[in-house]
Amino acid sequence: MQARELLLNLLKIRSPSKKEKEIARFIVKEIGDAEMDEIGNVIVYGKKGIFVATHMDTIDRNYSIKEENKKIYGIGACDAKASIVSLILFLKKIKKPNFSIVFLCDEEEDATGSKAFLRNNEPEMAIIMEPTSLKLCNYHAGNLEANFKVYGEEMHGSFCNKNTIENFIRVYEEIKKLKHWKKGKYFDSCITLQEIECKNPYYLNPKECKGRLEARLLAEQNANEIANDIKKIVKNYGEIEFKEIWNGFEIDEKEEIVEMCKKAMQKSKIDFLMDGMPSWTDALLFNEKGIKCVVFGPGNLKIAHTEKENIDIEEIEKACKFLISFNEVLNDYHHNF
Repeated sequence: MQARELLLNLLKIRSPSKKEKEIARFIVKEIGDAEMDEIGNVIVYGKKGIFVATHMDTIDRNYSIKEENKKIYGIGACDAKASIVSLILFLKKIKKPNFSIVFLCDEEEDATGSKAFLRNNEPEMAIIMEPTSLKLCNYHAGNLEANFKVYGEEMHGSFCNKNTIENFIRVYEEIKKLKHWKKGKYFDSCITLQEIECKNPYYLNPKECKGRLEARLLAEQNANEIANDIKKIVKNYGEIEFKEIWNGFEIDEKEEIVEMCKKAMQKSKIDFLMDGMPSWTDALLFNEKGIKCVVFGPGNLKIAHTEKENIDIEEIEKACKFLISFNEVLNDYHHNF
C-alpha cells in the first residue's frame, strides 16, 4: 500500500484526542510487529536509545476529504497523519530499524500518551515528527495557555458606564504592552486571544466575560516570569487559571542528534534548513526529561487544524527517504543505542 492510499485510509479514521483505538489498530495491522502500552501508544522497538515519535490524534473537528492539485485535504492530513504514513512506509521497507518508533496518543489535548511513554522509556535522543515543511527544528518555543474571567457590575444597558466587555479589552491591551513580546531568531514571542465568551440576552451591561489566551515564547524566555506578570494584570479585573506553562529549549547544532539528522537529510537530498518550532509539541516533555530532541516532518504547520489543512504526497515520500537515510546513518555511530 503506497503513500496516497495509506493517507486516504488514515484520514477516513476519526481519531480525536483520547479516541485513538481505531487508528492504533490500523497502524498495528499495517506494520505487524508492534506493542501497545496501557494507554494505547503503539511502540515498535528497535534500538532503544533513539526514538522517532509522532502522534495519532487530531483535533475534534470534521471536514471533507478531497484531492486537488496533487494535494490531499482532510483533518490531520499534515498534523500528523502524513508523518504516520512516512513511518509506516519506512517500517514496510526496513524490518529491523536501528531506532525505535512510538505513535503517541492525546498530543492535542493533555499529552497523556507522551507522559505514559516517558514513565516507561528513557531514550537518549529523539526526533519528534510534526509538520515543519521538512526543516529541522532544534529551537523550540515555550508556551502559555490560560483561561481568564473579567468581572464588572451588572446593570441595565441604558447606563453607559465602563462595562465588563470594556474591562476585558483593557486587560488584553495591558497584557500586549508587556515587555516580553519581542523578536526572535526564527519567530517572535507574542500573545494571542483565541476565544471570547460574553452571553448577554437581557440588554444588560454584563457582569462576566471570559476568554482563553495563548502565548508563544522564545526558547530563552522564562515562562513562569511572564505568567506572573500576566497574573498581576488580570487580578485587578478578575481571575486567571494557567493550563500550560512551558519553557522552550534550544539544543546546540553540534549535538549528535542534529549532526545525524543533517547527514540523513543530505543523503536523502533534502535541503538542510534549520528552523524553530513555534507550537507546543511532545518535544517539550521529552526535553524536560533531559532527552536531546529535534522536531522534523512533512506538512505546513500554519494550515494545521484549519479547513485548508493538506499535504503533498511528495513530502511524505521525502520524509520516508529521510527515515531510511537516518537508519543508515546510525550504522556509522558506535553508541550502544
